[in-house]
Amino acid sequence: MIYIVGIGPGDKEFLTLKALKIVENADLVVGSKRALELFNIDENKKITLSKNVVDDLKKILKNENIKDKKIAILSTGDPCFSGLLKTLLKIGVNEKDIEVIPGISSVQIASARLKISWEDYNIITLHGKEENLKNLLNLLKKKEKVIFLPNNLKKDVEYLIKNGIDPNTKIWILENITYPNEKISLKSLKDITKEDFSYLTVCIYRGEDD
Repeated sequence: MIYIVGIGPGDKEFLTLKALKIVENADLVVGSKRALELFNIDENKKITLSKNVVDDLKKILKNENIKDKKIAILSTGDPCFSGLLKTLLKIGVNEKDIEVIPGISSVQIASARLKISWEDYNIITLHGKEENLKNLLNLLKKKEKVIFLPNNLKKDVEYLIKNGIDPNTKIWILENITYPNEKISLKSLKDITKEDFSYLTVCIYRGEDD
């Protein structure tokens, strides 16, 4: 059985009891270095993923030696939103062989930080999805509330300005949520183009509220 385990936004305090139990009982635990460090795992059970996540997962799952073993694959945030569930299904893993352990997503934490009900927002990820930039552009033109995960915030914002969004439009930027260097700021699009931001960022446009 393959368990896709949501590990939350980064701080181990946001791990669920279910996630801890699954990882503890797994024969093999697969994840990024940062993800693996959240758990006390025997070194012999760990496999660290490189930046070539898809290739790594293909090689691991094709290994006959892991057949009939319990494999926990660690997915940042929640596996079902910009997580590893879609990746595993795309590389051909049968969904009958998968159990998803939900995790607390960065979207949930960001909403909690700003005290907003995320049910009122459109939610978009730009991670590996440049086509969603057009969707984001259209939502901002209509001044609809949006929570989005940027791919490269500076470049994403340059695209928005180039395609007609007022450079004075303000969005909330939440970087490194739950980490010691967490930072929350409200900035105009034109100011964003002059700075650099963490890849671990959630952005929120509150429509006319800001």
